[in-house]
Amino acid sequence: MEQSELPGIIGDDEILRPTVRAILAHLCGGEERCRQFGFVVEWCESRGDCTYAVVCPGCSLQFLVSDEDLEELRRWTDAEGNALVCGVRWE
Repeated sequence: MEQSELPGIIGDDEILRPTVRAILAHLCGGEERCRQFGFVVEWCESRGDCTYAVVCPGCSLQFLVSDEDLEELRRWTDAEGNALVCGVRWE
């Protein structure tokens, strides 16, 4: 995804993982009903292996994410999400 597809959302100096860029493009620049905070769904096995997804509350689109993606989403949302009213909710 080209950085120019996310004007005003991601700064020129930000280098984000492809999955994170796709999530932000959807939640911060997609359809009007999808411009909001997504939520994280966690599935864990008894041995402690967990899988995560970010879900759009507007259209239910799901993005499978890694631990590294989640950390980057958390950092971006903490830094930019409140101002743009989009990103990922953690609670």
